[in-house]
Amino acid sequence: MKKTPVYILLSVIALLSVSRPIKAQSSIITDIDTAYLRKLIETAKANYPRVKSLQNHIDIAQQNISKARASYLDAFTFSYVYQPHSSTIVSTTPGTATTGSNYSYFNGIQVGLFFNLGNFLQKPYAVKVARQELMIANNDRDEYLLTLTTEIKKRYYAYILRIAELKLQSQSAQDAEEIMKSVRYKFEKGEETYDNYNKAQVTYSDRNQTRIQAEAGLLSARADLEELVGQQLESIK
Repeated sequence: MKKTPVYILLSVIALLSVSRPIKAQSSIITDIDTAYLRKLIETAKANYPRVKSLQNHIDIAQQNISKARASYLDAFTFSYVYQPHSSTIVSTTPGTATTGSNYSYFNGIQVGLFFNLGNFLQKPYAVKVARQELMIANNDRDEYLLTLTTEIKKRYYAYILRIAELKLQSQSAQDAEEIMKSVRYKFEKGEETYDNYNKAQVTYSDRNQTRIQAEAGLLSARADLEELVGQQLESIK
């Protein structure tokens, strides 16, 4: 009965579980869909809450500019006083009253318009500050959009990498399973040692565990990407 050397068995497993998948998946660059990546970026810009908050800051800054411009009118104060043409004259003698007319040059309605120079001179500065706040709000949004774009790309590339890793590990686990079944068949026929059969089982278990970890890594990478995009990847086409 001819026994299969242990080192030959391990070499075969390594070649089948590593070399063949690498040949089939030599690069992940070809798996990158630039058009789909652009859709992911645009979707994130439209859905991510922080982008909406930064846009709200811009809207508020624009409203502050209009408010600062309208505040020029605060320097002007309008008032009026009404002085009737006649009035009742109350006598100082108890129990008597005399009614008569009291005429004055200021009878009727007097209108006044007052101008506060100090308040008026402050308005150009307030408008300038409001414009600068708008510029800052725009810069903050633009800066974050650049950061968000870079982060989407990183997470998308990590997602593609996890897909490739899962393909490799799935193929590796499948190859290890085929070898384990072959060794078990020979062991049951008495053509293989228990030591080699045990090593094949351990290798299959390790490859299967690695595949499961690759699946978990893919799910994690997918969740990280969907966190920024704001919706499931299947809905983005």
